[in-house]
Amino acid sequence: MEYRNFWFKNRSDRAYAAIVILLILVLAWFNPIVAGLCTLVAFGVYLVLRKTEIEQERVWRHYLNAVSASVTEASLYATQNLPIGIAIIDEKSMLVWSNSVFRDWVQELSEGDRLQKLLPQTQLAKLWGKSGYFSTRIGDNYYRVIYKFLDRVNGINAAENDNPGEAYMVLYFDDVTEAEHSKQESVAALPVFCYVQLDNLGEVSSDLTEVQRSALWAEVNTMVLDEFGKIDGFIKSYERNNYIACISRKSLQQLIDDNFKILEKVRSIHTVNRIPVTLSIGCAYGEESFAEQEGEARLALDLALGRGGDQVVIRADGETQTFGGRSQALAKNTRVRARVVAQAIHELISQADMVLVMGHAREDYDSLGAAVGVAYMATSEGVPAHVVISEDQETVEKLVDQVRATPGMEELLISEEAAQALVTPQTVLFVVDTHKPEMTAAPSLVEMIQNRVVIDHHRRSNTFIPDPLLVYLEPSSSSTCELVTELLQYYSDTIELNETQASALYAGIVVDTKNFAVQTGIRTFDAASYLRRSGAATELVRDLFALDFETVLTRADVLTRAEKIDGDIVCATIPDDAENAQILAGQVADMMINIENIHTSIAIYYNGEGYSASVRSDGEINVQRVMEELGGGGHQTVAGGQFAPEETPEEIKNKIVAQIRAQKEENAK
Repeated sequence: MEYRNFWFKNRSDRAYAAIVILLILVLAWFNPIVAGLCTLVAFGVYLVLRKTEIEQERVWRHYLNAVSASVTEASLYATQNLPIGIAIIDEKSMLVWSNSVFRDWVQELSEGDRLQKLLPQTQLAKLWGKSGYFSTRIGDNYYRVIYKFLDRVNGINAAENDNPGEAYMVLYFDDVTEAEHSKQESVAALPVFCYVQLDNLGEVSSDLTEVQRSALWAEVNTMVLDEFGKIDGFIKSYERNNYIACISRKSLQQLIDDNFKILEKVRSIHTVNRIPVTLSIGCAYGEESFAEQEGEARLALDLALGRGGDQVVIRADGETQTFGGRSQALAKNTRVRARVVAQAIHELISQADMVLVMGHAREDYDSLGAAVGVAYMATSEGVPAHVVISEDQETVEKLVDQVRATPGMEELLISEEAAQALVTPQTVLFVVDTHKPEMTAAPSLVEMIQNRVVIDHHRRSNTFIPDPLLVYLEPSSSSTCELVTELLQYYSDTIELNETQASALYAGIVVDTKNFAVQTGIRTFDAASYLRRSGAATELVRDLFALDFETVLTRADVLTRAEKIDGDIVCATIPDDAENAQILAGQVADMMINIENIHTSIAIYYNGEGYSASVRSDGEINVQRVMEELGGGGHQTVAGGQFAPEETPEEIKNKIVAQIRAQKEENAK
């Protein structure tokens, strides 16, 4: 074959051969013998040359094969010993092959094991058929993992594979532990802005002598400075009772891990009048500018104070965390703020051409009573006013009927649709007994009306009525009706409440204080006394709260089926067909919290769309924080919330109990 192919190798070879043959033929014409000898010589030369060529080709092929084998061996060595781990898995995430680096990193995994157990936080099944990357942690090391979906035979993309079932996925593990540690150290060193305030030192020291007041201030100030001096950062006092601090995120995490023991240490300082000093801290960090973070820290402090003080609020990237809040808000004996707020409200109403008042949806007596009181402030000045109520009025149905039956108040209560038609640029909207836009009786009015006023006694939550002109938020107050009653006393000298208005306000106080048993102070009884003098009828209030015989039987049945959990939690579920379910749930929760050794009570009821819960505490557990984690809110000892329609009472109970247990663990630290 090689000799035959000689004539076909290239044109030059064929030309040389043709010339030699032509010369031999010419020579043969003149001398055949010489031509024959020349032919033999030429053929011998050809054989020698051809043999030499074949030998050179053999040597060259051997060389190329040797080089190819070396490259293959080097490639295999590189694949096996690259400073990255390589693993190949099948569709079931079984490890098919891995290089030595990967096996050194992950010694507990061998071929045939599922790679998924090594990466529990990553769902490999969802990555099948795709290419990309993700970050993960294995043990103490961090990895950037690049994954690519390959055909089993040809190594082509899955989209070009005729049989995608026969495919593998290759994962490249790049160890980025050192870079990740550097990143974490950089993040840990980023600043956190903090505002610190001794939120009740004025009330605590009001009855002390100057010497006692100075000694108390010195002790508290030293405590605060020393605690912040132990961590990475600085703190400076910019006015009495107020500090500004800047600490690292690492230091903030240390305080979180320590559950902000500084709150307890300050609270443990002994005072002559035995009233504990409380501290509030607002912290903020994030990707914003320093100026914006400082503003967030101020907002966090306002949120901590609005929630009653004695706690820490951290705002980071739009999220809010709270710590502490175990103390009851200290009732303030001064009425200076009430007088100032009343004057401000008087000016706002005098400039308005319409006043609309609303509370939260599914009104209770405190919400509706306070709204009636605020509406009277406007009508007493000759400004038209209406109370906007939600469609669900089951809880206050009797009071609604009483208001509509009172001469001069027949048109006071209106729906959301009717209120929308009355809105003008000069309309003032009062929101009472709530500060969450989504919980109001008519959320659309919050957006329509720019002049907004908030009057509430609940601890401030993450969401708030946007851009209010005036905020009167007093968590230490027993009820919003108490706040409105105080405002009425300073609003005008010509205030004269009728029986229905005074009774509505009185009913709100009675409900929220559990008939003056909880959350009461001097100002609570002063407000109640003022309302009694103004004509509040206790008989009318008693009739508002009266239950029919069937409801009493239902309550007794619910109590007999209550479930005791963890020894200090009681949970009961109201039947779905029970009338006045919300009132019944509140009463059941109130009754169960009075059981000996019970710290938290839960009553779950059907609200017509889904289930809600009324939760009570004896002060051991902050149920406001419990319910805020689940989308609700309230007070430290009284809270509630609504749940999604698809959630069952059993699921709701488990969620609430889980939050209570988590808070117990936090308090135990």
